[in-house]
Order: sequence, then C-alpha cells, then structure tokens
Amino acid sequence: MAFGWYAYAEKHSVLEPAAYAELRLGTPAADVEHVLPERDVNDPPEERAPAPPDGADCRYYRASGELFVSVDHFRLCFEAGRLVAKDVVPRVGLSGEGREEYEEFSR
Repeated sequence: MAFGWYAYAEKHSVLEPAAYAELRLGTPAADVEHVLPERDVNDPPEERAPAPPDGADCRYYRASGELFVSVDHFRLCFEAGRLVAKDVVPRVGLSGEGREEYEEFSR
C-alpha cells in the first residue's frame, strides 16, 4: 500500500520539461495552472533551492517520473496572482556537469 501511494504521488507531481520551458514570468497564475500536474511534491528540496522571492508562494514539481532516485525539481513562485520566479533545483549530488539540458528551461 505504501509503495502504491509513493508511486502515485511521485508520478502525479511531474511537470514535463517542455511545459516548464514554455512558462514565462509575469504570466497570470490561472494561465499557468492548466499545464501543472495535479500535485506538487510532498517533500520539496527547499535546502537546495535559491532563496524564494519575498512574499511569494512557491511550489515544487519533479522534472522526471523516475522512482527511488534523486531527480531535478522545478520551482515555480507566485505572487499577487502572477508567476514571479522559476528555478531548476538540482538533484542531490549534481554539481553542474551534465546540466546543459536544463539551461534553456531556466530562462
């Protein structure tokens, strides 16, 4: 039962990299909601993320549906009904090499 819940929660919190790449700062939250997965992550990697913007509500999504491994996360922050920040939070142990695939997504 626990494995089933874990798999469900992890798989339903994946924001596809292509959808993340399409998001633009300043977009109304209502326009962003339709591309987001039904859940955000249960245990966000806040300790690896940059400081959030003051007063913003930040949500974390998995960048991959892989189970039982550390994965990159996408952080989206909203304030006053608009997307004000988007960040890639690296998986544990990734120091920067091999990150070229996500560079385009952080713009």
